[in-house]
Amino acid sequence: MNVYLSHAYAQMPRLLSRMDREAPSKTYGAFDRTYWSWKFTDFAGSRFQEALCALTWFYTTPFPGNIYNDNERIREWIIAGFKYWQSLQHADGSFDEAYPYERSLAATAFTSFYLGEAFFKLSDSLSAEECNSIHKTFLKAGDWLCKNDEHHGVLSNHLAAAAAALEIIARIAGERRFSERAKYFISRILSCQSSEGWYEEYGGVDFGYQTHGTFYLARYWQLTQDARLLESLKKSIKFISHFIHPNGTLGGEYGSRNTSFYFPAGFEILSLHCPEAAAIAVFMRSSVAGQSAAGLAMMDAYNFCPLLNNYLFAYDAASELKAMPLPFNSPGHHIFPKAGLVAHVTNDYQAIFAPSKGGVLKIYDIKSKRLVFSDCGYWSRIDNRVVSSQSFSLENPVEYGVDNISVKADFVRMNQKIMSPFLFLGFRGFMITIGRQKNLALFIKNLLVKTLVKKRKAVDITLERKVSFSASSVTIEDRLNHGSSMKKPVFHLDSKFSTIHMGSARYYQPDELEPPALAPPEGDSRKFTWKAS
Repeated sequence: MNVYLSHAYAQMPRLLSRMDREAPSKTYGAFDRTYWSWKFTDFAGSRFQEALCALTWFYTTPFPGNIYNDNERIREWIIAGFKYWQSLQHADGSFDEAYPYERSLAATAFTSFYLGEAFFKLSDSLSAEECNSIHKTFLKAGDWLCKNDEHHGVLSNHLAAAAAALEIIARIAGERRFSERAKYFISRILSCQSSEGWYEEYGGVDFGYQTHGTFYLARYWQLTQDARLLESLKKSIKFISHFIHPNGTLGGEYGSRNTSFYFPAGFEILSLHCPEAAAIAVFMRSSVAGQSAAGLAMMDAYNFCPLLNNYLFAYDAASELKAMPLPFNSPGHHIFPKAGLVAHVTNDYQAIFAPSKGGVLKIYDIKSKRLVFSDCGYWSRIDNRVVSSQSFSLENPVEYGVDNISVKADFVRMNQKIMSPFLFLGFRGFMITIGRQKNLALFIKNLLVKTLVKKRKAVDITLERKVSFSASSVTIEDRLNHGSSMKKPVFHLDSKFSTIHMGSARYYQPDELEPPALAPPEGDSRKFTWKAS
């Protein structure tokens, strides 16, 4: 069985266990098990209904051993799932993701896309009344997406999902205006695309989300054959290829959002049109098989359905491909100053250095295909607050050389905000009363992003780091500076940790089991040379 299909099929019992499958229940068809079964939360998240895409795929796709194909019980549950999704829609056409009355572009876009794909597969099995009812829900969602945008930051994967959803809705409704609005979201993504190729995620590049967004753009391209978008995708994928690691992982703490999951479908879809996409698709199939990158086995409830669905799109698109070299197969020194990243490759190792993340450095051995060095920066406790050199900024002073790079980075307070009962009570009380108003809902969204994501408070400590590359070694020289009035901090160096709020980061990966040893600083300085074995 194909690697994508085998992983997806194995997860079907887990998927069905997430669903309320009991017809008498008031939440019949819901996939938010925390809400309907445990009753630990006070509202049902709409994005869990994305499970219907995978469920419909297995219901409508025959293959040997597929016990779900044409099963009447599965069909009944799918219909119940659609009806429950419809019940979650606000009168204005929007859906919520994280809290009541959020009116989330992400939730509206993602659920409309995945349920739209499911609707196409299922429509022949629906009655005229069921089709008309679901059709109205898509129209309302499309109308809302035509009138609303995302303003709290540029998250290209959200905008790409909105474009793909609108194109799907245009085909369901037979109305061109939805396609025209989809073009707006595509244009917004492309206008923010870096000349280096990457798509913006909160001001920088993030590799897990690059693979996620690539899928929606690739699917949109499949539907529209937009030539301009294809050229944009080729440029993006060429950039991404430099950050595929020999051990089958990508991204992590050197990205703007620290994600390291891998969504394969976009690369499989584009593999016959882009050599770099084919190279990534073939190489990463073994990563999917062994779950080297953060894969389906590691996903929590919030990313489980999107990645499960993605494996099925990847299965549908996969073709016989020859293995092709990736950038880590050839020595080179690749500088991406707009991303604040450097990829240095020799015959012995691939090193990824991130001046934009306070000097995060990762080294992968080419021959053994292992992560052999990982330095995610320093942290310290100052007046009961944790501060760290690992912080995203494209304004860090950097000097790029042929075989060495120097950076100066501020230490900033780590955002360790968590919800308390009183804070939760106040937040919920506000949202279910005056927070229902659209303008106030937008204000709250912007405030949450500013507090949890964008807030960056520097302290009077800096790290000066110089990294020098040779054929078989890498030398790190650090100088830690702190204010004279400050009590001398105790600095800790760690191979893996995260300093930002990002629910989609910190998934377990097998390379964590053997963390490389890090030489601690001596006083306020450190010089360490890693040598290939």
